Amino acid sequence: MALVKITQERSKIRCIEKHKRTLVALGLRRINHAVIHEDTPQIRGMVDLVRYLVRVEPAGDVTPGTEPARRAKKKPASKKTKKRAAGRKKSPSAKKKAPSVRKGSRTKKRVPRS
Repeated sequence: MALVKITQERSKIRCIEKHKRTLVALGLRRINHAVIHEDTPQIRGMVDLVRYLVRVEPAGDVTPGTEPARRAKKKPASKKTKKRAAGRKKSPSAKKKAPSVRKGSRTKKRVPRS
């Protein structure tokens, strides 16, 4: 059966609750998130309900439910970062600071009106 790629293009914040649940059922989580489903009447009906939020296009040679994982590459820690982390170690003799007293409008007493 043919495959379709469904991409969420708009936010679901001001949508009807039923439409939000439809997006969850389709597997869409956030804007620009894409999923691949088989082109069945059930999926087409769900997409038709939320057509103002999503974009549908034919998928290539991809199996349903799989999307290439995009992982952010971690940068190796620099020497400065390592030194900062080492400098943060607390000694057992370090004293805790007393909580600072916040001055402002909250410290003034309210005068009852007559």
